[in-house]
This record gives sequence, C-alpha cells and structure tokens, in this order.
Amino acid sequence: MHVKPTPQQADAHEPTPRERARAVRATAHHAQDAAQLAELLDMLGLDPEEGNPVPQARSGGPASAA
Repeated sequence: MHVKPTPQQADAHEPTPRERARAVRATAHHAQDAAQLAELLDMLGLDPEEGNPVPQARSGGPASAA
C-alpha cells in the first residue's frame, strides 16, 4: 500500500546548495528586470549570491609552480 506524504513530510526536503544556485539562476533567467528578480528571490527565500558558482581550486596552474 502506497502512503502519500503529509505536507510536513513533503516540505522536509532541504534543497542542496547546488539546487538553490540553480533556482536562483532559473529565476534570474525568467525575471523581467532586477526589481522583479529581487522580489521573486525574496518570496522564495533565496539570496542572489547563491546563484554565483563557487570557484574551484585548480591544481597545476602558474601559482603552484613555485
């Protein structure tokens, strides 16, 4: 027998940082202007900075050739 989750259980999933970043970028893509984007992100509980990719440390570059 399949049991449907309650609304509390359905909301229990916390999105990963990657999911949140993708949500910010998708919202930015569809917003008509900066004001609308700010309003939508606020409604969704997202921060614009979450849409910026986290720089990855690269090995073997000029900085590591000391």
